[in-house]
Amino acid sequence: MLEVKGPDRPATISPDLVVQGGRTGDPASTVEVPGDKSVSHRALLAALLPGAPRRLTIRNANLGGAVRALFPALRALGLDTLVEGDVLTVRRAAPVPQQVRPHDGIPHWPDGIPYLETGGSSAAARLLIGVLAGAGRGAVVDGDDVLRHRPMDWIVTPLGELGADIRYLGRPGRLPVIVGGRVHRSRRVELAVGSAQARSAVLLGAVAAGVPAELRHPVRSRDHTERMLAAFGARLTEGPGVVGYDGGACSVPPVIDVPGDPSLAAYPVAAHLLWGGGGELRIPGVCLNPTRTGFFDVLRRAGAAIDYQDLRTTSGGEPVGTVVTRAGLDGVRAVTADDPATLHALIDEVPLLAVVAARLPGTSRIGCAAELRFKETDRLVTTARMAAAFGARVSVEPDGLTVHGTRAGGTAVLSAGTVPGFEDHRIAMAAATLATALPGRTTITGGACHTTSFPGFTAVLRAVGAAIHEVTL
Repeated sequence: MLEVKGPDRPATISPDLVVQGGRTGDPASTVEVPGDKSVSHRALLAALLPGAPRRLTIRNANLGGAVRALFPALRALGLDTLVEGDVLTVRRAAPVPQQVRPHDGIPHWPDGIPYLETGGSSAAARLLIGVLAGAGRGAVVDGDDVLRHRPMDWIVTPLGELGADIRYLGRPGRLPVIVGGRVHRSRRVELAVGSAQARSAVLLGAVAAGVPAELRHPVRSRDHTERMLAAFGARLTEGPGVVGYDGGACSVPPVIDVPGDPSLAAYPVAAHLLWGGGGELRIPGVCLNPTRTGFFDVLRRAGAAIDYQDLRTTSGGEPVGTVVTRAGLDGVRAVTADDPATLHALIDEVPLLAVVAARLPGTSRIGCAAELRFKETDRLVTTARMAAAFGARVSVEPDGLTVHGTRAGGTAVLSAGTVPGFEDHRIAMAAATLATALPGRTTITGGACHTTSFPGFTAVLRAVGAAIHEVTL
């Protein structure tokens, strides 16, 4: 089934997901989720930093499509990737060139430098550009037709202020770019957005070059890069709205451990809450970095029974623990997430929070989320359209969403049906999670795009009691 086409809403190419509402069988009381996607990206790119070991082992790596999008680019740079279970090994090898993706506006591509294409992964492309600019490795960085429409000036402009020579080969502000001269100027730079990808790309560029830099940013978003680099020995200073690097060396260890992804843990937690019944669900080994736990924290403040146990800190500086939740939304109030720090701590879970809010009383508000218009889709619009297919009332605001709860007086009851996934993994997984709690059969068109970030999504939901399967094309 095809959906609305365009650079922000591509045609469906993934199989559909089918969900039969209600809980089945004997649900597990404990489930595990894959490694964190953001940490996995950064761990992979650590192999390109000066002084990285010839063989780098990443344990509990997230092996979804967004992380695998880096593999061909790394091979083109002379780094082979070996996957054994959830262990990823990166080692030196002969370069394997990538095939160039045609571009109507570029009849002739630059010769003599690698062409690196990262599919639809913006994190892979942006962080790769930063590392290449710092290390002084010339290359063309490109993406698929969707990624070519997403903004890159967030990182190209500040890296240019640090001396990097990065030029657009097609449309200004968009991929593809050619990375030439390296970062070499010590400067204070102002980042235009609070995106962690922007801050991380520039910080990785400074560290790869060994050039002191001060980055001023408008909001504190996920800080995995800072924690990872500090664990490597980089000397960083941090304060409100600023992070500084003194130019000193760091050393990449031979083994990096990746904690479980809190954004992925949010889906079984949400399904458990939506079902009700009071049973307990435990998800161990989850990253509890406070810049990532916004989904859980917002629901906890609203009255949901979510707790953190077995707390510890990894060698990479990430707080880790067990997320424990008791099923049910009785007594849970409408939610509010309209300050920048809270929004960034749940930015990937906005579609999921919206569909949970649709089952709460009153009116919920999600704000400061204009950045979501530049994800795989315009995620404000696609969230509202996905929720509307269930019968929910979700209004799109300039910078967020207003959700009118279905338990508020006189509003319609949500119902199963055919729901668009928009070839956006976060939209599709949010839709499937809500569908588990609704009587009847729901089909999420293109829903199997969840493999971008969560290859085991259907298996985890089945483990906690969902009847969900993929329709093979």
